[in-house]
Amino acid sequence: MLITYLAICTQFLLLVQSLEIASIVHPCPYADTVNITDGLRHKDGSYSYAGVVIPTHLMAEYNFKVIDGVEYRAPKHLRGCVCQLKPCISFCCPNDWIFNAATWNCTRPDLIRPVSHVEVTYRNRSVDQLKIQEHFVIRTELGCRNKFVDKKHESFWQWDLYENGTLWRDERLWNTDEYCFTPLEHKPSVWELTPLNCERFQRGYRVWIYAICSIIAILINIFILSLLGSVREARKSHYGQLIIYYLLSVIVGDSLLVYLALKNPMNLTHEACRNIGLLAYLFIMLSFCFLAYCSFDFLQKFQLKSIRNWLRKLSYFILIILIIGLRYLVAFAQDSKIPKHFKPGIGEDYCWFDVRLWGILIYYYCPIFLLLIFSIVCCIRAYFAIYQLPEDTHYILGTQLKVMKIHFYAFSGYLIGVSGVWLREIIVYIMARMREHFFIIDFWSGICILGLAIAGFILLLGRNMHVKTWWAINVESSQTDLSVINARVYKFDEKGDLKSPDSPYQPTVTSL
Repeated sequence: MLITYLAICTQFLLLVQSLEIASIVHPCPYADTVNITDGLRHKDGSYSYAGVVIPTHLMAEYNFKVIDGVEYRAPKHLRGCVCQLKPCISFCCPNDWIFNAATWNCTRPDLIRPVSHVEVTYRNRSVDQLKIQEHFVIRTELGCRNKFVDKKHESFWQWDLYENGTLWRDERLWNTDEYCFTPLEHKPSVWELTPLNCERFQRGYRVWIYAICSIIAILINIFILSLLGSVREARKSHYGQLIIYYLLSVIVGDSLLVYLALKNPMNLTHEACRNIGLLAYLFIMLSFCFLAYCSFDFLQKFQLKSIRNWLRKLSYFILIILIIGLRYLVAFAQDSKIPKHFKPGIGEDYCWFDVRLWGILIYYYCPIFLLLIFSIVCCIRAYFAIYQLPEDTHYILGTQLKVMKIHFYAFSGYLIGVSGVWLREIIVYIMARMREHFFIIDFWSGICILGLAIAGFILLLGRNMHVKTWWAINVESSQTDLSVINARVYKFDEKGDLKSPDSPYQPTVTSL
């Protein structure tokens, strides 16, 4: 509850801040501005910056900065719409410095001749060498945090800079705040002025740890799903059906996320990137809904309330329709004109939620948190309902009640694990968001997903009494007497001897 309270307070403060920012009239987009605080102020209030005179109506005070298209808090400073008066070009580092891909920082080189000219492509496709300072306003504060450097491929060195400052590379047009120039060594002792684009695809050990752990988890879940689906008693029981639906949703959702983690979004069309992300969201949310429904189903059964089959199927259908509606709500929020901080970001810079925005907390973590709270409350009430059952219920239901209790305790243990993992996800996100320290892939998430798959193998499969009985009959020994196997599986004492005519056990499929 404390985490929820903090999240709500944070959202409220950000909403107030965004309203304050929106109330300030800015003469032009942030990408067209330059910090002119150190510029020369004239008597009429205008400023001179890099040889360009900025009139007062093209100036404003800003209390935020924009990096990678996302607003962040910043000290109040004066900015002018210089790029609307003269084309701008962004450099990654200050004058006489270069971007060092090894240290991922700006360094001062020992031997390098300053680059003063650049090739510019005009609308008629003609190319000309122009002096940078005469044709462009040079700025170094924009660009991006994650820059992409790939010296080995020739395509990295192929680009076209247009006269308005935009850049054409990799079959895409990049705006002036989506790249920055720096001298790089193309060949030994041969330096070239090269643009570095914003990195929208993370590489390295984080991605591979996440992907490998997630793939192993998916294979484990496929094995659990296959075995549950092949055992008739497990497949026909209500508990088995819900676990099968849950596992199916988890497998599809995790598979799509692994695909997006390993696939560069630049190699996907905008529609494919967006639709895959929304489809992954749909199945992941469905998985939590099936967990919540399973918890509610346990509560109903231990309260001795039955749900008719037609009503159960109708509730499944309504549940799926609601999640599909939530999926379209997320798509609508992404296409709306709400502040960018409150958009999900799916299909824009990334195919999944943009972790730099608050939208992932609003549309993803909050619904998951509420569904988990509902599931835990249902399980707690179901636990107390067990001890409130009438005395004769234990005798009448017999083995059926014992099976339900075993399944319930196993499911509750698994639910605690799921809640712990996702509570960690929410806390990590909020802490990273507060510090403005973002990472696309958290490899610990993959390790947690693998841990949940192992827990599912132990609790959802290993503690499923229908699967356990099937395994004992068909795998352990086909010669063993059925009553002996059931006695070993269910661990009955002498009073509950299955061979006794008073035994409550009936070889029928139980509902749970």
